[in-house]
Amino acid sequence: MFTTSPLKRLRELRWLEMLPDNIDVPAVFDRPDQVVPIERATVDEIEFALVALARQQSDLYRLTGALGDVLKMARRQGACGADIAISAAARDLEGGK
Repeated sequence: MFTTSPLKRLRELRWLEMLPDNIDVPAVFDRPDQVVPIERATVDEIEFALVALARQQSDLYRLTGALGDVLKMARRQGACGADIAISAAARDLEGGK
């Protein structure tokens, strides 16, 4: 009889369909970075992976915020298309055109 793997059964749930095949576990204490198959990952390994992902998420949030601010500043200066966004944003910062 064929049985469905635990991972496949979990992926059948809509909110778990994105479970990866492997997770990146950062270096912890004397253990180096490692890639661990999700089906063999311990609770601690998943926890460490989540901490690292949360840091990446925070960095991405700050990056998207900064890029969005540059875009708004450039648009306030009338920049569009192929205009250099950083130059226009700097003009906005200086309060001029």
